[in-house]
Amino acid sequence: MPKLHELLAIESNLETQAAKVRADLANTFEKKRHLFEEKRLLFTPNAEGAQVVTEQQTDIQTTVQKELAWVQPHLAKALNASYQVAEANTQARADIILEDSDTPLVKDVPATSLLELQKRLAEILHLAQAIPTLDPAKGFAADPQRGPGIYKAREIRKTRTTKQPKVIVKYEATKEHPAQTELYSADLPLGIIEEQEWSGMMTPAEKAAVLDRIEILSRAVRSARSRANEQIVDTTKKIAPALLGYIFG
Repeated sequence: MPKLHELLAIESNLETQAAKVRADLANTFEKKRHLFEEKRLLFTPNAEGAQVVTEQQTDIQTTVQKELAWVQPHLAKALNASYQVAEANTQARADIILEDSDTPLVKDVPATSLLELQKRLAEILHLAQAIPTLDPAKGFAADPQRGPGIYKAREIRKTRTTKQPKVIVKYEATKEHPAQTELYSADLPLGIIEEQEWSGMMTPAEKAAVLDRIEILSRAVRSARSRANEQIVDTTKKIAPALLGYIFG
């Protein structure tokens, strides 16, 4: 008997094939009615001894019953495969075991849940990649007084100044020439500015650790799903005979 992953590999092909033959036959039923009909047009002349002439004749090419009998095996394969996969999935389970660990993180997870979990982890990864991080240049450190997740930047002290015009004498005045001066602006200290910044962002190292754990868990889930799909499929269980037998008699 095949394993679940082997049946999964062909299930979509069987469904595609069944869909195609079903669509083709529906098109035949709707647009090629002449294939199921036979028509004969005879002309009998009034003249004595004249023979009957067949002026037009079309023959039945097939029957609805034949066409339905032809399509049913294709439908049956797809129905049975889908049923067998679903049946196997009720038994296919595996533990999620992280790398370098012998203890399962979660036990007996159904294969269908593992598949869904792969999708959810991809969404969580996308979210984690958008996490804003602290600027390392500002020297952030945890601030216990503000609570968990709050970081305090390095304090910055600046001098506030104002521009004050001043005159510099470039050349002293003489009997022949007046003094030469130049006006310029000088910085006059007014006081001290103390700048302090807090942030609730993550450190780059914390974000990297979150992303790493998501990747580790994703690999563990993929591995668990692979093990779950080793479940043996009982292909003797078939649903199509009862269903199609009821529908088409």
